[in-house]
Amino acid sequence: MDFLYIVIYYNHNMKKILFTVLSLILFANTVFALDVVYPTSAYAKINSPTTFFVGMVGIGEKLFLNNEEIPVHRTGAFAQSVKLNPGRNEFVLVSDRETKNYVIERPLLGSNYKPAVFCKYNVPMTVEVSRAGAPLRATAVQEGINRISHFQKGMQLKTIGELGNMYKVELSPTQQAWIAKSDVKMKAEPYEKAFLFDYRERETETDYIYEFALSKRTPYSIAEGGDIMTLKIFNVGANCDNTAVFKVTLNQRLMGYSLEYHGDTLVLKIKKEPNLRRAKKFPLRNIKIVVDAGHGGRELGAVGCCRNYEKDYNLSISKYLEQDLKKMGANVYMTRNYDKFVSLNDRVKYTNEKDAQIFVSIHANSLPDSKNPQKYRGSSAYYYYDEARPLTEAILNSVGRSMNLNIEGVRQASFAVVRNTSAVSVLIETAYVINPDDNELLMNDSFRKQYAQAVADGIKDYVWQNRTRISRHKHKIKFEKIS
Repeated sequence: MDFLYIVIYYNHNMKKILFTVLSLILFANTVFALDVVYPTSAYAKINSPTTFFVGMVGIGEKLFLNNEEIPVHRTGAFAQSVKLNPGRNEFVLVSDRETKNYVIERPLLGSNYKPAVFCKYNVPMTVEVSRAGAPLRATAVQEGINRISHFQKGMQLKTIGELGNMYKVELSPTQQAWIAKSDVKMKAEPYEKAFLFDYRERETETDYIYEFALSKRTPYSIAEGGDIMTLKIFNVGANCDNTAVFKVTLNQRLMGYSLEYHGDTLVLKIKKEPNLRRAKKFPLRNIKIVVDAGHGGRELGAVGCCRNYEKDYNLSISKYLEQDLKKMGANVYMTRNYDKFVSLNDRVKYTNEKDAQIFVSIHANSLPDSKNPQKYRGSSAYYYYDEARPLTEAILNSVGRSMNLNIEGVRQASFAVVRNTSAVSVLIETAYVINPDDNELLMNDSFRKQYAQAVADGIKDYVWQNRTRISRHKHKIKFEKIS
């Protein structure tokens, strides 16, 4: 038995040795080639005044771009910005062992462009929202943070004109907005006002709930401002400016909310602050947190200088973060635990089903063609709703305190996973995979582990901010109709 065990053990280790040797051979063959990650093909069309070449050569090799030597990182990685003239641009990359040719076309500027002109209707028209989550916007631009609300399918709106691919919507006699033509369909019937029959308050163990019984679904908006939330329900008869306005005063930390129609009843649900127990060992007890490893499966995310994938870094940091948060007592849910594809809608749906209070999405950063990857390094974090800004700041402050890393700052952006979840939601860009120095950090497992710990500490800091002040208030929320 001892002899058989030794033979099996020996064969197992021989397999490991052979696998290691083969891996080294394959790695050596890759390392000493000129591997250009971006542009992704020898011919490309790029409509930008600049672009960049990103990739790697063998460690210690020199690299020339159109006969000029460019910097090569100690890992063999490179990232070089280049100018693009209108028309055809030719580039030749030469390493110690290989030459590659690239042609990049920058489209010539056309002269036939005519800006869209606003057309006001003589008679208002009725449209109906045709897809879930359709955004109502403050301006006639289909991007950015100009969203006012997101409507369920079937919502009817009063349109008073159009501009390009957008309809102008009348919310009240003094307030207008915009919605994409592709998000609605025309209705033959005239638009009618809604009526607010009744509203009531109630609470459950986990939520404060406010219900508004209406004669039909009508547009709404909600705005956050410090400790005040203001709900407006538009096109409601028997109200000043055809708008019913409600104010919610918070004496607790806002830990997420949702606002949607159930039939013709508009329901605002505000999550109660969790019952925290002041304990050094489990400071996040009773907190439900979703950790979202960005991308996965066929969705690679950004590709790093050394042809490493963002999705893998995201998963590694997320799994370390899961461990750290669980040690603090949190209930942690992962949108993915391994390399698989998960759609944005499924990530949002999963988070809302878990009724999480906090959502953290982990990513690594890249850049558009117009930016120079040599000039961008470090971490940034994004939120959409004002309620999430304190969490975003707490996390980046923690990363800045504990790591030797550039902190680019907190930003507001309209990312789907932080916009559509009912939790307090933040998206973190840990570092730039197309910057050779940052990419080297991400390749280091100890860096990823340390980064996860810094994020966990930031979440803990956020949860415990102002606990003494808040705990003195017996009544957590005051609700009132102001017009």
